[in-house]
Amino acid sequence: MKTLILTGSPRKQGHTAHMVEYLTARLDGEVEVLSLDHRTDITPCRDCRYCFTHPACRIQDSMQDIYRKLDEADRILFAAPVYFYNIPGSMKAVLDRLQVYWAAVVRGDRPAAARKGGIILTGGAPESPRQFLGAIQTLQYMLEDLGVRCEGTVTMGGSDKKGLSERPDVQAALDGLAQKLKET
Repeated sequence: MKTLILTGSPRKQGHTAHMVEYLTARLDGEVEVLSLDHRTDITPCRDCRYCFTHPACRIQDSMQDIYRKLDEADRILFAAPVYFYNIPGSMKAVLDRLQVYWAAVVRGDRPAAARKGGIILTGGAPESPRQFLGAIQTLQYMLEDLGVRCEGTVTMGGSDKKGLSERPDVQAALDGLAQKLKET
């Protein structure tokens, strides 16, 4: 069982990283955490529409390695801090290149949601019902385009005041997500 976690956090030991570490300790199989922060080796999507007729991207750069990892993964998760109600720009630029997977709708070869995945989000602002909505919607659509069924979303608002070690509610949510990801 291969799990790929794409993270957009610029902080190597920030709250998002702590949540990812907590989750990965509870997963079985091979787990790879791939940072998308500051990826200057990936060209932005040009909307050339090559992928509308080909199951590939015309741009040949480091994104090819990410496509391979996504295709080989049994479970895919997105993890990110939320800045002004959505994911960081560096992560969004990489996700825009996942147009190849959305274009399967146009090509008519979109896969059924056979794999599992999830979303992990942190935010420094105090907990709010709307704090994570933009990021959740973006990442749920991305998982769907990848043929991944979202097994859950775990959020932690108020991280400017309390970290994961002080949030048993978030730990319990991560435990639950890990359990759902492991179920066959």
